[in-house]
Amino acid sequence: MNSLASRIASSKIAKGVVIGALSAAAIGLTAPMSSASNEASWQQGCRGYWYSTSGHGYCSSASNYPSYSYWTQYDCNAEIDTEHHDKLYNGYVGKYDTHECTFKINKTHVTYSV
Repeated sequence: MNSLASRIASSKIAKGVVIGALSAAAIGLTAPMSSASNEASWQQGCRGYWYSTSGHGYCSSASNYPSYSYWTQYDCNAEIDTEHHDKLYNGYVGKYDTHECTFKINKTHVTYSV
């Protein structure tokens, strides 16, 4: 009888392993892939980046003399688009603004003002 009980137990463990592996594969196949896109051109040292639902402004070297003012526009797919104004110092490097769209972001665009 011990051998029957051990076979039943190993059968349940094997089924659990198979179900776990199939669940992990299903999650991996249905999860959206996130890849970065960016503007082709830099605007006075800055440009926009976006992923599937979030966008941000990034500078390699802010150079909008004399004001260093930047407008970052977030083009959301199914909601009102958003625009943020940021003042940066000369030579600023790094991410400076972020916005999260609920469903999808189409583009993030950076412009400058004097």
